[in-house]
Amino acid sequence: MFVRRFLAMGMLSLPFAAAAHVKWFVDYNMEHRPAALLHLVQSGDFMALVVLATGVIFFTSILDRKWPSPVDVSAWQPALIRLERFAPGVLRYGTAFFFLTLTLGFPHIILTPELVIPNPAMRYVHAIIAVMALHRRTSLIAGAGILFLYSYATQLYGTFHMLDYLVFIGVGVHLISQTLCGNRVRGLPMEVVRFTLAYSFLWGAIEKFMQPALFHQLLKDYPYLTMGLNSDFFIRASGFVEFCCAWHIFSGRAAGYAGIGLMAFFVIGAVIPFGMIDFIGHFLFIVPLTAILLVPRRVPLCRTAWGCTLAFVTTLGLFLLAAYAAWYMLYFYLHPHLFRA
Repeated sequence: MFVRRFLAMGMLSLPFAAAAHVKWFVDYNMEHRPAALLHLVQSGDFMALVVLATGVIFFTSILDRKWPSPVDVSAWQPALIRLERFAPGVLRYGTAFFFLTLTLGFPHIILTPELVIPNPAMRYVHAIIAVMALHRRTSLIAGAGILFLYSYATQLYGTFHMLDYLVFIGVGVHLISQTLCGNRVRGLPMEVVRFTLAYSFLWGAIEKFMQPALFHQLLKDYPYLTMGLNSDFFIRASGFVEFCCAWHIFSGRAAGYAGIGLMAFFVIGAVIPFGMIDFIGHFLFIVPLTAILLVPRRVPLCRTAWGCTLAFVTTLGLFLLAAYAAWYMLYFYLHPHLFRA
């Protein structure tokens, strides 16, 4: 049975395995206590998946340093340089299309489908952001508008809830930088986009470990997603698939291309079972994914495969600790009744 589970991991490249943000499709309550961290790390399935994921990262990190990336092929350099110049436009026009869609079809949404408020002014905020994002000289206003909406949503839904969507901060900062710094395709603004996008995916993976009950609700409506596997194992395995892809997006060269391709396949393919809500929810994830694809890393984040693997394991541990610490710190004073025996 255990071997069967690991063989089934190869099937987890199905698009909906790690893609859907569960809060868009189920009745959720972020006040529910997360699964106990001690119980999680004592689980045989979880620790086996940690070992498997670590091995995958080590092996792919070796390949990432041995196999040539497109940035290593001299004949491709002129084409890559031309493609890089499109990255700022991808972020601007993609953002404009996203907020135009919200203006016309989803005026009461703040950035993602579950952040809903019956405020008629939202339509005008969306329209202003859409128009201002079209040109570099006015994209500062669009970026500031996105940061305002993120702050507004944080005020309404809480900081812990919005930790899942740090990518919006990255997009907003990059739009502001386009006005202030010009069309620079490399440097700190693009690294901010890369980091916040990877962070959002990494946090989404941790959510699968912390709040599996939410995903059980989703799997009741879509039981075929588990492919016959135990649902607890499937949820954790999907989390590791997402975590590994996000790590390579942040740290790798050729492996970064692979991570981007897989995550794009996940989020686009998830539209098939989950429909328009998933498309809207993931659209402003797809835009920075595309921009990062045009501006790949030329040098891996870590010099050696061992260093990359150690950094991966450390990041996994830190994210788990930070997520649990954040939940308890943010909810202790707001909802003390949750901590009474």
